[in-house]
Amino acid sequence: MRHAPRLLVVALAVALALPAAAAAAPPSASFALSGHEYAFTSTVGCFAGTAGGNAGDRAAWNTCVEHDRLGSEPTYITGGRFAMTTRSPSGHYDYVTGTFVYHGGMVETIDSGVNCTNQRYGVTGALENVSTSTTTGGSGTFAVTLTHYRTRIFGTCIIYRASVVGTASFDY
Repeated sequence: MRHAPRLLVVALAVALALPAAAAAAPPSASFALSGHEYAFTSTVGCFAGTAGGNAGDRAAWNTCVEHDRLGSEPTYITGGRFAMTTRSPSGHYDYVTGTFVYHGGMVETIDSGVNCTNQRYGVTGALENVSTSTTTGGSGTFAVTLTHYRTRIFGTCIIYRASVVGTASFDY
């Protein structure tokens, strides 16, 4: 019994020195994304939404993608940031962040929306410096289809809503 306090101190020290399983990176490495474009210019598009991971994680995400001026051929991604907060099925919260690789992706027109119909764009980019609470230096991909919903009002074609659907995948 005399050694019990010492054993307890040693056990606590070992437990504190080892990383806890709950503190690991999010279990999911791939997420299905859905959301909306909430801000844009001719060289930046910002999107946010929710996601579901391949290991049951739920997430909220946000990104701003910088790119060459829309209409340029090709339209390369030139920068931007991606951020996601995750919640595992066990209730553990974590995050994933990364930056877009310069010329590591493109914005491509899928449907130009002739006669004020909906426009669709493919936005695909490589991510670098992917980090979580326990990892750094990872990589990833971001790939969504952006749809601009359009209608005519008093003869002018306007975008009244924009949605995105796609995936984000990570190598932690």
